[in-house]
Amino acid sequence: MIHMKKTTLALIVLALIGTACSRELQESPLQMQQNTLAAKLVGGSDVEAVPGTILIRLDAAAADLVAEGSFHEISGSILNGLEATAFTPAIPVRPKNAEAARRYGLDQWFLVGFDPQTRPETAAMKLAGSPMVRSVQYNKMVRPVWSSEVHHLSGETLTRSQEQIQEGQMFNDTYASHQWNLYNDGSVTKGAVAGADIGVRDAWKLTGGDPSVIVAVFDCAVSYRHEDLEDAVWRNEAEISGQADVDDDGNGFIDDKYGFNFVNCFELDKDYVGGLLNGEKKKAIKGRALNSNAGSGHGTHVAGIIGATNNNGKGVSSIAGGTGNGDGVRLMTCQIFEGSSYGSDAQNAAAFIYAADNGACIAQCSYGNANIITSDDLYINGGEIDVDGQSVKINASPLENAALQYFLDPSNSNHESLEGNMAIFAAGNHSNPYSIYPGALPYVISVTAFGCDFLPGGYTNYGPGCKIAAPGGEFSGVKDDYASMILSTGVSGAATQSPGVETEKGTSKHYVYMQGTSMACPHVSGVAALGVSYAKKLGKKFTREEMTSMLLTSVNDIDQYLKSGTKKFYDAVQRTYVDLPLNQYYEKMGTGALDAWRFLMAIEGTPAFMAEVGKTVKIDLSEYCNPHDSYEISVGQETMEALGLESAPVIRNGHLELTCSRIGAGKLTLSAAVGKDNEIENGIGEMHYTREISVVSRPFATDNGGWL
Repeated sequence: MIHMKKTTLALIVLALIGTACSRELQESPLQMQQNTLAAKLVGGSDVEAVPGTILIRLDAAAADLVAEGSFHEISGSILNGLEATAFTPAIPVRPKNAEAARRYGLDQWFLVGFDPQTRPETAAMKLAGSPMVRSVQYNKMVRPVWSSEVHHLSGETLTRSQEQIQEGQMFNDTYASHQWNLYNDGSVTKGAVAGADIGVRDAWKLTGGDPSVIVAVFDCAVSYRHEDLEDAVWRNEAEISGQADVDDDGNGFIDDKYGFNFVNCFELDKDYVGGLLNGEKKKAIKGRALNSNAGSGHGTHVAGIIGATNNNGKGVSSIAGGTGNGDGVRLMTCQIFEGSSYGSDAQNAAAFIYAADNGACIAQCSYGNANIITSDDLYINGGEIDVDGQSVKINASPLENAALQYFLDPSNSNHESLEGNMAIFAAGNHSNPYSIYPGALPYVISVTAFGCDFLPGGYTNYGPGCKIAAPGGEFSGVKDDYASMILSTGVSGAATQSPGVETEKGTSKHYVYMQGTSMACPHVSGVAALGVSYAKKLGKKFTREEMTSMLLTSVNDIDQYLKSGTKKFYDAVQRTYVDLPLNQYYEKMGTGALDAWRFLMAIEGTPAFMAEVGKTVKIDLSEYCNPHDSYEISVGQETMEALGLESAPVIRNGHLELTCSRIGAGKLTLSAAVGKDNEIENGIGEMHYTREISVVSRPFATDNGGWL
């Protein structure tokens, strides 16, 4: 019996081997290569891949051997017959935080160079055949989220003079009265709705920013010579005062005075061997000079929304640009776009690591994948989706995602008041019912856009992946009428001009109008920067998750306007107006509309209540304090004026009653005493205690008072 069992088992094994051999005979070598590639390829086609380069991830053991200098010994096993011209780490400058880099596998990624005439797919098939290669990724180009509408200058100038400053404007910046996104009293243009802004005017009374907060702008270069930005840009003093073409600060990047240009900056080093190049230490990276003139000056416009210098008697106001006392945040350029040239996936990854290693705590990112991607896994690992019955291949972004995770990691915290860093992305300008990626990822913020009418911009993406709404502006469709768009700093002599004004031709005194989720995104970055600044002022510290939660709950209700009806949107492609049903946006613009004041109140720990202008509001105090009527109410003159209070608030039956006559925000204090012995003269004394609350008055309010 035993002998028979052995014989039977042998026959089964032979049969299986025979079947396998039969299948192998049926498959051609090309089919076998394609099957192997399909198993290891993270993402779709090589159509948008950078010619002559490909990304591979080695297994941990092979990566360690390369790091130890053993590349030559194992190169044949890695390259598997590919005639490579170069082999270099995908991240050319080693991350400072080696432990975090290893945790996300950044040390395992390499960039392989080969003949540009060879199809990336051909190279990918050979590399995928190596047992040392864990995965293969096409080194694709990333795309910006440009403004959805760009107009050419027609010689117009801003029609409202500085003397026509809106009531309540806080700073003396020349064109601040045109910035409805910061303070909207309904007068800037036809259709503007008072209160459709970010509520930052009152927030400035608490903080205007702090230079310890560094915002990295992933975009075109920020113009560091612009009159309204020259004092706001991040300055790498070691490089500014150092020698040209020298890595003076030793961070691996040469002449990175205000940031770095990552577009086409990495040379593929031939015969790279584990940290050594031909026996010598690998040289620092030198990129092209920062070029803010390429394109439309998009990065300069975005930067101006966040941190153009406030109260300097010039140009525009910004969200976190200080109060005129050098107290604004700082803007670091991570240039990933230069005109029609875009950075690759590997260069984007390097930019995130640069930002993390050089002090940025907020990444401002107006770019993403234009495809409708419906899952995080599809973005990270790639795959195929069905579009109108046709299969579309989605290129994966595991390297970019790993670098983004490195930036966000708490061990790379770059500010004393924030554990972990924050990344904020535009939701996209494709009118699609999904946010674009990377913004749709659950650990970053994706921003939708609304106009001065407090309705969604007709271009904005919405739906799954979207986290919060902010002003993005919208062109009215009327020639030379740009007031409903977003005004910010621009670039004189930019390759593609947007509508704007130069106080002097050919100088850095240039300001332009743009629109898009690219403009909405920096509003959130700016308010987040204000929040970190205020936390520092208060001596508080929050995790990234805590800061994000406060930001997403400190919002105004936009959904009340989206239950029914339509809005007209000017379709620039068709050059006609389109009626858009508003209910398609209902509960799909994120948690609500960004509000700076309410965010700072959350950081402070002060409850914020909504009051509708012109109506007496009754605020139930029972959830926040014992609502007895013996409280004394203290209201400063600043709050009285901000809220337009004609009479002091009162407490009746446990409710605080007040009537606001203007849009604004302010704080009031409830005070009382406890513990006094009223039976004995000069007996036990009383203890005084207080409770501070905040009131936000808007032309609109939710039924529950707006408290989240």
